Amino acid sequence: MSDSLADAAGIDVRRGVTFATPDGNPLHLDLYRPATAGFGTADAARRAAVVLVPGSRGRAPGSGELARYALDLAERGYVCVVPAYRGSDVASFPAQIRDLKAAIRWLRAAADDVGVDSDRVGAFGHGTGAHLAVLAAVTAGEESFAPHESAFAGVSIGAATASSAHDGLAAAVGVAGTYALEQQPETDDLVALLGGDRESAPDAWERASPSTYLGGNGRPGARDTSQTDAAADVPPILLLHGEDDNVVPAMASELFHDMLEESDVIAECVVAADAGHDVHETQRPFTLGWTEAFFDRHLR
Repeated sequence: MSDSLADAAGIDVRRGVTFATPDGNPLHLDLYRPATAGFGTADAARRAAVVLVPGSRGRAPGSGELARYALDLAERGYVCVVPAYRGSDVASFPAQIRDLKAAIRWLRAAADDVGVDSDRVGAFGHGTGAHLAVLAAVTAGEESFAPHESAFAGVSIGAATASSAHDGLAAAVGVAGTYALEQQPETDDLVALLGGDRESAPDAWERASPSTYLGGNGRPGARDTSQTDAAADVPPILLLHGEDDNVVPAMASELFHDMLEESDVIAECVVAADAGHDVHETQRPFTLGWTEAFFDRHLR
């Protein structure tokens, strides 16, 4: 997406903003904001925000995949960020979820600078990005996924408070994602991401699965959350999928939707006919329409 389109739509864009430096390696995000109030103005209208998480099949993602979605949502009045995260070729899980949570914390820490209402932050992701967005939604405050304080060293905006900021979400949308890893085959991408197969890295497979954090409900491998109300901190979740997805079958979303409902989480699942894994590209009006309506209900 060219910046001329953003200019024509009245959207301010900042590219390459450093939000974290894990292990001394800078991570950047692109920031999209309605231009009705300038960056950094004290009286800027506080807006809901959406973190858009690109797919990567476990490797380093590019921000371009979701640039048009960021523009569309910004036109609708949302502040949008598209963060990078480390791929499996650089670091194994949980580096990826820590990087996403670092972006969420940075956004809250920078709320005054970008005019964000920190109580109205959602996430949208496709593929691997959907897995991470939903994992972030079900693990608010999970200490083992918290970015290290040193990850914000050298960050110019929000560094002072980012490490202590909240990483919870108010809503999440996952498109063509994998959410119950106990039901998924051991693909090369998952093995690379998790640092081994189920036999050699069982803890990583359990920790990386969003289904783990919903409570037992008799599911193999689910953690015992009987002492807590697991659903209380899980925000509304929308799952979108293409009926003909040959990378991640649509049943992955349908089964996880059932798990969410069993755990009393507000959840929706919509499967698009005649669509594959790239439903967000081939059926953009479908994906955008459901996403905008969902965020308008839960973030406005």
